[in-house]
Amino acid sequence: MEAINMRICVLAACLLMASQASGYTMSDLCKQWSGIGFIGNPSNCRAWGYCKNQEVVSWGTCDGDLVFNAQTGSCASPNTTACSTSAVKTCASVKSPMYVANPLNCTEYGYCDGTGQISYGDCGTGAVFSASSRSCVWGPACPQDSICRFMLSNIYVGDPNQCGNYINCVNGYGTSAKCSSTANPYYNRVTGLCQSTNPCTGEGSNSGNSDQFTVGQPSSTACAKTAFDASPELTVNGESVTYRYVSDGSTCYGYYYCADADATGYWNQCPTGTQFNVKAGKCVSPASFVCTYNRCGNVNNPFMAVKGCTSYTICSSGLTGNCPTASPFYDEVNNICTTTKPEYEICG
Repeated sequence: MEAINMRICVLAACLLMASQASGYTMSDLCKQWSGIGFIGNPSNCRAWGYCKNQEVVSWGTCDGDLVFNAQTGSCASPNTTACSTSAVKTCASVKSPMYVANPLNCTEYGYCDGTGQISYGDCGTGAVFSASSRSCVWGPACPQDSICRFMLSNIYVGDPNQCGNYINCVNGYGTSAKCSSTANPYYNRVTGLCQSTNPCTGEGSNSGNSDQFTVGQPSSTACAKTAFDASPELTVNGESVTYRYVSDGSTCYGYYYCADADATGYWNQCPTGTQFNVKAGKCVSPASFVCTYNRCGNVNNPFMAVKGCTSYTICSSGLTGNCPTASPFYDEVNNICTTTKPEYEICG
């Protein structure tokens, strides 16, 4: 493979970044699997966990310098088993030249020279590295960016990024899919089976509708008099109107159109990038108010600030992250960590 922009990795820096490479925890992995067995530890390729009833019930580390092979559920020699969390650790152990994936950047690959050293190459614009074929392939999806990296091979798990979908994990890889049955279109990660009703109670992704609701879906209770009266009166072109908008009570971006108190409500969602402000009765910037539900819904942002803006939610996994001490505040509008606390409502 011809390498572009080859460079030698500074060991300490690469190990530090590798510890932050995955957004999953072992608890996240177990929640998506209805089965019983071993999983890899996303923060340490020598460590493992054991899932039962969708919880981590035990954990440990392989003996000596052995690496945990999540696909077989066993410890193995680092000479033959890649470290799933660090290309540096893999290259430090292998005794023959080989190409490996860079967990920190899917457009790059690492080249192990067989003597413990690693150098990096870039696949170029529009391409990503596939660890299974050990070659660059057309993107944009990253083959390694999957929960299957840490799961046994030949099992089904829920898709953490799309509730109601499943992933068939095979040799560390898998693609999100919907159940093929028209009668049972939803995958239930708890039972491991497809079913007719949607098991999701919140957003499965941060883009658009989670399929918990459909536009125009009616509700006989959403416009109850108490909810209707609590919603603000609306004006259109300076004129008062009799209808009101009521929050769906489950998402940050969904609301019901209520023609009157106790009328049938019809669900709708805010335009992408906005969320429904209950007090204002309209769709606004998410940063301008504090929504108590999943703020990642309908925004297409990789991160969303937690109230106070001293931490943020990683939308792909639901985990919480923190900015560095030198720039302790997260600005979700500009997607940066900053020294000055932003003056958004969510930061108040």
